[in-house]
Amino acid sequence: DLDAVLNERELEALQRGYRERVTDTELPHVADLPQKLPGLFAEAALRAREAGFDGVELHYAHAYTMASFLSALNDRRDGYGGSPENRVRLPLEVFQAVRRAVGSDYAVGCRYLAREAIEGGYSLEDAAYYGVEFARAGMDFLSLSRGGKFEDAKQPKVGAAVYPYTGPSGYECMPTFISDERGPFGRNVEAAVPIRQKIRQAGFSTPVVVTGGVCSFQQAEHLLEREEADIIGSARQSLADPDWFRKMKLGLGDQIRRCKYTNYCEGLDQKHKQVTCQLWDREALDEPEVKLAEDGRRRLTAPDWEP
Repeated sequence: DLDAVLNERELEALQRGYRERVTDTELPHVADLPQKLPGLFAEAALRAREAGFDGVELHYAHAYTMASFLSALNDRRDGYGGSPENRVRLPLEVFQAVRRAVGSDYAVGCRYLAREAIEGGYSLEDAAYYGVEFARAGMDFLSLSRGGKFEDAKQPKVGAAVYPYTGPSGYECMPTFISDERGPFGRNVEAAVPIRQKIRQAGFSTPVVVTGGVCSFQQAEHLLEREEADIIGSARQSLADPDWFRKMKLGLGDQIRRCKYTNYCEGLDQKHKQVTCQLWDREALDEPEVKLAEDGRRRLTAPDWEP
């Protein structure tokens, strides 16, 4: 019986592969993260500005390091874990370092989780507290997501690494089209609304970006009119049709290539393949000089479009 000879972490490593946590402070390189990460983020943001990007979004969401510091599971005892005030400390220090590097005239925001969507994850009240503190620090926008964590990911195949979008919280992050009655459409709105309200009540006007399957202009306009969001983020729909906003603006909505939310693109990403949209391949795959993916079977770019 392995339970008799292995502790919980050892058993997990055997079943799911070894994974370090931000709480493994007995490891020097993990203990030093608060000293190392602000400078690394700042250098990366400065490179982005020098490369000509209009702004940067700091990734404080999903299974990434900053999200792990914000997580309620972070029980570090060095001032960077435990209470919400301590858990938000490093993300704030990272932002401050980035701001110093890129200046006050450059857009810097972050994406973080309205809900961790895992057992023992932080509360909506914690998420609202983080939003207020990020706004107080001077972030230019806050983009809200949910889930996408390692803790509930499915057991990988032998020799494969755990992938954080395979479990229930991963589903909450990128829900598919016909999986349940709610579907992906505006799945994050319910949690985003009270977070935005708390930020406004604290006296800050920081724009809140709402994402999660918002792919129709009717829904987007509804969210904006009801002040449930300040900005609508749309990744998968924008991959499916990079011209969709322009088409709608020109009154050509019937020409929009609507995302099917099958997560075909996400499946490619999980396999470390070039990410494309399966809808592209239904249009002019054999047109002259079309760029193909490395497997030679998929378009590498969306079909050209002009009104």
